[in-house]
Amino acid sequence: MDAFRRYFEDNPEILAALVAGIAVAGGLVGSVIGGKIQANGGRDQAAAAREAAQIAAEAQRVAALWTVRQIQAAAFIRSVREARRLSEMFYKQNAVEDGLDVQLREARQDVAQKRAEIELVVPLAVLRAAGEVAETLDSMTAFAEIAGPGTYFTDDLNIQALSPNRSQSRLAGQALNALDALRAVDSSGRPDRFTDAMAAVRAATNATVQQAVSVTAYVLRPRFPSEVAENRERLNEKLALLIDAARAMLRSEDDIAPAVPPQRRRWRPAA
Repeated sequence: MDAFRRYFEDNPEILAALVAGIAVAGGLVGSVIGGKIQANGGRDQAAAAREAAQIAAEAQRVAALWTVRQIQAAAFIRSVREARRLSEMFYKQNAVEDGLDVQLREARQDVAQKRAEIELVVPLAVLRAAGEVAETLDSMTAFAEIAGPGTYFTDDLNIQALSPNRSQSRLAGQALNALDALRAVDSSGRPDRFTDAMAAVRAATNATVQQAVSVTAYVLRPRFPSEVAENRERLNEKLALLIDAARAMLRSEDDIAPAVPPQRRRWRPAA
């Protein structure tokens, strides 16, 4: 060790050169390390930017899907309620005279269209509930087209039978008697009675041929009123289940915005 020291003392120019070389080498090493740290920092920043963009895009997608689901589920429920409302009016009004038959046909088409639209965006639980609602609604509208005119015109005939207008009350009485006679016979004797009942109903009211057929079908099936009531209750239950499923899909009980994937934590060296 003393020999090295004496050598550098005797040759100071070599010592100076060595010190300078060490300084240069240290600077190079420092530059390389600094550049590497800076490059790593740039990559981290770029990765963070990409991750932020992905999170923002996902948040927009989730929010857009949530909005579409809300709008289309509400539209389907609204179309079902409108078709139900029109079906109920068949029992209280002359559906053909008031144009309810056309309105109900259009409402059913609207329900079918809205159902097809939600099939593309809602979860399976909501889709199944919507399908059960649509099937029960089909039964309701089928009942309305037969039991509706049957109820409306038999009620109308009973009111007319009490009218002070003798001609009007006579025709209504004849129609009611013809319907009673149709109920009283078995299937073998019904063809003639069926024709008589249809003619009597049409003579006493402004019913169309199809409506008169519905009246005769209604009186021949005493179970119609209970079946209509059961179907109405079943539709209400299915609609309630659909609403529950839709609320679960939309997280209606939460006080927060639609879920967004959490941002991952990235390790960064301390400054």
